[in-house]
Amino acid sequence: MRTHVLALLAALLLLLIAGVGTAAASDPTQVVGQEAASQQSASANADATQIAPTNRNVDVRIFSPGESGSVTQTNAAGALAIAGNANETSQSANQAQSGSGTQAVGQEAANQQAADASADATQVKPSNENISVRIHSPGNDGDVTQSNVAAAGAAAGNANGTAQAAEQSQGGGGGEQAVGQSAGSKQSADADANATQIKPSNSNVSVRIGSAGNGGSVNQTNAALAGALAGNKNTTQQTADQKQDGGSCKCGGGGVQAVGQEAWNHQSAEADADAVQVAPQNDNTSVRIGSPGNDGDVRQANVAGALGIALNGNATEQSAAQSQGGGCGCHGTPVQAVGQFAASGQYADADANAKQIAPKNTNTPVRIGSPGGGGDVAQANVAGALGIALNANSTDQTAQQAQGGGGHAKCGCGGGGVQAAGQSALNAQAADADASTFQLWAANENAPVRIGSAGGGGSVRQLNAALALALAANLNHTRQEVAQTQS
Repeated sequence: MRTHVLALLAALLLLLIAGVGTAAASDPTQVVGQEAASQQSASANADATQIAPTNRNVDVRIFSPGESGSVTQTNAAGALAIAGNANETSQSANQAQSGSGTQAVGQEAANQQAADASADATQVKPSNENISVRIHSPGNDGDVTQSNVAAAGAAAGNANGTAQAAEQSQGGGGGEQAVGQSAGSKQSADADANATQIKPSNSNVSVRIGSAGNGGSVNQTNAALAGALAGNKNTTQQTADQKQDGGSCKCGGGGVQAVGQEAWNHQSAEADADAVQVAPQNDNTSVRIGSPGNDGDVRQANVAGALGIALNGNATEQSAAQSQGGGCGCHGTPVQAVGQFAASGQYADADANAKQIAPKNTNTPVRIGSPGGGGDVAQANVAGALGIALNANSTDQTAQQAQGGGGHAKCGCGGGGVQAAGQSALNAQAADADASTFQLWAANENAPVRIGSAGGGGSVRQLNAALALALAANLNHTRQEVAQTQS
């Protein structure tokens, strides 16, 4: 498309030069050709895998009073991938002639960028086990704590800025000035983040026979988090400034000014975030026979969160300013022509999926001839997904043409000038945001059994939240302005 526009502009210039016939063979000629091309590719992959980390504590006491220590396990699997491209192109042309002649400027800039980031974090069967057996061994059991985190983050971004400026000035009348500018940008950003946590298990088994004492708290925390961000940003600015003085009254002919500007932008952003948590389990089994004492609290917290954001931003600015002095224009009519074309295609896709399957919190205390209070049993489950896809485009086209009085009284002709301006702006945007949250079979069980065991039971609480939010938005602003003046 850009080569077609440049070729069309060159052909128009040649026709105008041949038709007007104002430039003699000895007239000076200035020609500038600029071309810049950039191609970038960035790929980042991060993988973190943790399989079956085990923390095991077995404490057997027979006629051995004393305190048990805490049992703690912390597991983290994290992956982060970042891919980015940045490009900036600047083209400038300045031409000056004292008399009439020919000036031509051709500028072309092309940019192609691709960024791909993938992050995967997997945690399989982390296990924390505490087994305490007391026979005529009074004492307190320590806390049992397990924390598991599987987190993945991926970010892919492209940024491009293109500026083209052409300035032409001629002292005499009857000259030819032509400017052709073409700028193209193609960007693609893809970010994928996956966090998977399978069967994290926290088990506490306490058996007491003739062993007074308190049980410690049993806590499990599980989090599977995935975040993906893909973004593209493009800025294109084209400026053309042409000036011609009027020249003398020798009726040499009208001047010709032609400007062609083309800018096109294609952007694609895709972000996928998946967080999966399967069968997190927290078990507390307390058996007391002739062993008075209080049971500790049992708590489980599970979080599966996914975040996917895809962004595209484009700004295009085209400006053309043409001015001609009076001139005679007997043998030629002054001509001013401006053609501006801007096209933008944007696509943003954001997917966020959070799945939480069968989180289970179980407390089974058995008391025989063992007075005491039961601890609280609490479970909190959250599965949240957020998908956001956004496109923003701004196009600004400005053409300003000014001509002095055409013709002259001494020449006996009207010599009216010609001003032509054509502006075209196209924008296509598509935004797709999907957010899905699944929470299945969340179970919180408390089954106390008391035989000849006075005491109060603890509270049983369960909190479940499944949240999904999807937002897709498109924003476009187009402004076209043409100002033509003839004296």
